[in-house]
Amino acid sequence: MFSKKAVFINTASQTIVRFVTLALTLVSVKLLSNYLGTAGLGNYNTITTYLNFFIVIADLGLFSVTVREISRKPENEKKILSNVFVVRLITAFIASLVAVFIVFLTKYSPDIKIGTLIGAGFLFFNLLGSVYDIVLQSRLKMQYSALAEFISKLLSVVAIYLIVISGGRFLAIMGTVALYGLLIFLFKWLFAKRFLNFGPEYNKEIAKWIFDLSWPIGIVFIMNNIFMKIDSLMVFAIKGSSAAGIYTVAYKVLEVTAFIGSYFASALKPALARYIKDNKEAVSRILQKAIVTMLFVAIPIAVITLVFSKDIILFLSSPEFLSGGIALIILGFALPFIYLDTLLSEIYIANDERKLMIKIFAFIVSFNVLLNLFIIPRYSFIGAAFTTLLSEIVLLGINLHFVGKITSLNIPVKPILKIIGAGVATALVAYLFKFTGIYFLLLIGATFLVYVVFSLLLKTISLREAREILNN
Repeated sequence: MFSKKAVFINTASQTIVRFVTLALTLVSVKLLSNYLGTAGLGNYNTITTYLNFFIVIADLGLFSVTVREISRKPENEKKILSNVFVVRLITAFIASLVAVFIVFLTKYSPDIKIGTLIGAGFLFFNLLGSVYDIVLQSRLKMQYSALAEFISKLLSVVAIYLIVISGGRFLAIMGTVALYGLLIFLFKWLFAKRFLNFGPEYNKEIAKWIFDLSWPIGIVFIMNNIFMKIDSLMVFAIKGSSAAGIYTVAYKVLEVTAFIGSYFASALKPALARYIKDNKEAVSRILQKAIVTMLFVAIPIAVITLVFSKDIILFLSSPEFLSGGIALIILGFALPFIYLDTLLSEIYIANDERKLMIKIFAFIVSFNVLLNLFIIPRYSFIGAAFTTLLSEIVLLGINLHFVGKITSLNIPVKPILKIIGAGVATALVAYLFKFTGIYFLLLIGATFLVYVVFSLLLKTISLREAREILNN
């Protein structure tokens, strides 16, 4: 059991560093959108989205399974990680080759083909670096992983800036993607070896055991990634690079804010793995409080995207991207559902519900793709955003049904209604703020403060409750 001080340091420092990293990500979006334009940004996002598919494919669910197994059998940590490193090295190399090979068989432009070849460096090194995340996660030292990503992002943004001011080519921009992956690997290795120094080691039985545990979850992660990313690729294929570029700016806001829910759910992995078999009441208590916390964080972000969507789009890009404002509003409303779906999926992993996860995500991916095939030709990226929202709502209903069978889950209706009430009141005040003519970033800060005030008045959540979740 970790001390409260360790939990607090891990949580607070990681959150702060990751927020700064998010700010750098938005800086890169601004640089790229202004420099590349809608078509160029569409090409850039298509390549990075495509490569991220292969990251998930090559991951094979190894991260989640290894964290779970190390939490259960800490005495075997070094042996497990050494074999995981070998498996990851092989899968990363194969995934990089296959990703490049497939693209060169298509009729895409040379920029996309060569850009994918260059960007494959990110795919390879990012996968290797994630092995060291397992070391840090199991020790509640993920602030070091966040710091590695921050330093890497900072250096890659500097590289983008230098390329932009020197009038560099698109392929030079793609070089910064590979640089980012290499730096992440190096810094995570440097930080993780302070806690556990291990090297590649192959044991056929251990490797097979890990692979057998992980591949079903890997299939689920692949389907989940298709679910989350396919709309961007479909917009590119059906409506072209300009529409994909406009959608990129709106979707990037969703991505950089969705990390909070993903990080929080991931932080609960060790506790859920420990309690799921023998103490389902503890799991139920953690879930109830985590649901409230997730919504407490997601609602003000949804409110801000609703009220300040056009301002955010203009801030991150230029007027030619402005039509993405409606898509941003829709994606903002999807965020609370994404948070909850991410949280509830951790129950399946902790309880080793591999077959169930495959069935659920096979259905939701099919639903998403078929709806996108119908709606994108008619409504372009706005239709894609709506499909994302509707799919997340459907997935939440499914998750609530099956998680309720695994562990007794009582939905905390009263706190949820209070949070929604605070959100609605905040939205009304935020709309009034817009008439003041004050710079919108200051208004966003004021909106957050107003939300906190309404939350305190309605007693939606206390600091003590949030800390209890982490202490569990």
